[in-house]
Amino acid sequence: MIPFTLSVITTAHLSVAFAPEHTGIGSERTKFNRALIRLASAPEDTSKPSVYEYNGQCHRFNGEVFAKSNCWGRRPFLMRGAFDPGLLLDKNICGDDNSWPTWDDVVDIASDDDSESRVISHKPGDEESYELLLGPLSESDVNEWVSKASTSKSRERKTLVVNDVDRFYPRLADWIHNNFRFLPNWRMDDGQISLSEEMGGIGPHVDNYDVFLIQMTGTKLWQVGLEKLSAKDEMDRTVNGLDVRVLDRWGANTEFEDFTLNPGDLLYLPPRIAHSGTALTTGCMTLSVGCRAPSVSDLISRLAENLSSSIEENAVRRYVDEDLLDGDAGVFSPGLLTETSKHQARQLVLDSLLAMLGDDVWWDEFFGKYATEQKRVRLNYPVPLGDVGFEESEAANDIFANAEATIRSVLDGQAVLYHAEGITFAYSTLPKNEVNQTVHRLFTNGEMWQSQSETSKTKNDCMGCLFQAVANHRKLDSQLLLSCIGGDLQCGRYLEAVKFLQELVTLGVLYAGES
Repeated sequence: MIPFTLSVITTAHLSVAFAPEHTGIGSERTKFNRALIRLASAPEDTSKPSVYEYNGQCHRFNGEVFAKSNCWGRRPFLMRGAFDPGLLLDKNICGDDNSWPTWDDVVDIASDDDSESRVISHKPGDEESYELLLGPLSESDVNEWVSKASTSKSRERKTLVVNDVDRFYPRLADWIHNNFRFLPNWRMDDGQISLSEEMGGIGPHVDNYDVFLIQMTGTKLWQVGLEKLSAKDEMDRTVNGLDVRVLDRWGANTEFEDFTLNPGDLLYLPPRIAHSGTALTTGCMTLSVGCRAPSVSDLISRLAENLSSSIEENAVRRYVDEDLLDGDAGVFSPGLLTETSKHQARQLVLDSLLAMLGDDVWWDEFFGKYATEQKRVRLNYPVPLGDVGFEESEAANDIFANAEATIRSVLDGQAVLYHAEGITFAYSTLPKNEVNQTVHRLFTNGEMWQSQSETSKTKNDCMGCLFQAVANHRKLDSQLLLSCIGGDLQCGRYLEAVKFLQELVTLGVLYAGES
């Protein structure tokens, strides 16, 4: 057991929002310094939940430390020195060993046509000044961001936000996978990085998901609200007429705590906690490891999409009223929506939905496919080995041969397989069915593979082991794979497993790299 000391810092009465009447950055700093003085003499207010600051014996962040804090989904969590800032070192000094991309790496990614980037600018103190410019960055923009010298002659301050950096920077994908393995694959979203000049920020806002904010370089002031904001409250408080969601009256109507994060510090925020980050130095980099969380509307929308194209009985069943003309025709009113018709229509929907939702096998397939879909779809990604299916292509044998050679090299220990960055893998095991078979499933990129086993020694059980290995490990080497499928090249289970791996490589959800 790792002993915990959780200290709580409360500044619930403290307002340090940037007021419109302040006209210079210096005045913002002055106000911030005065706020710190007030904080030192302020009585502690324990009436509302506060940020937990970990001060235990473990010097680095890990799943056990975080789980024991009981903060997940409940309240913010702060850990000083959670990660080694040395993860971000100059390549000229440390070669290719750095796990975090540099400032210039992120700027370069933001200039890629396939990236998702945006620049958010504002004038400190003016909540209605936020503007949004979508990427990719132009050549002149790249030069400006690389030099870290703003060409703006106004008080405008900029922040560059780049999503899916882990897709473009595999070492970051490795690092996120290794450090956040205590969370399910399907709950992980992306590694987003923001670059800010001094006093830059994207404004006070609310996120619908859990997020881990890690300071990479520079210093950032985080103001964290003391309570969760409902969607209605957020809508009522969102500044109108802006392309970004920014909360108004941040200092006047919001109670929050202040925390200054230095390189290596981590701040976790659960969903719906209002927060605002402001760079206190030029060259401020923040990594946001976000988690996906589907809403009811998300799931119902996808369910409706599935039903609209389904030919299953529960989807195509129609309203029936065989007793429509039974009864007294003398009191008939053609314009009336009767209680009977409304009840029957509602019951039609309920019966069909309950039949589907009550089917564990059906729901497992629906949710597995949904949970592994890409949240932000990129054109032609993941990159397949061929652009058409095996059956339609005259070159199908050549395409498959490439995949076959790849898998052969991996099983021989000459290469390893990796998950395509940004692609989610998950597996499930269903209880024995009516014919005493256990169903094993693998899901990735919205698709499903299935295998059934009758006993623990059948060839198909190796597929269940393989599904788990593929879903649980971003890096797949020969030792891991052979522990599932064995080494007998003529064995049926070996051939089936190799064919499965070849298909994943052909689709591009797995790719080969040096061992």
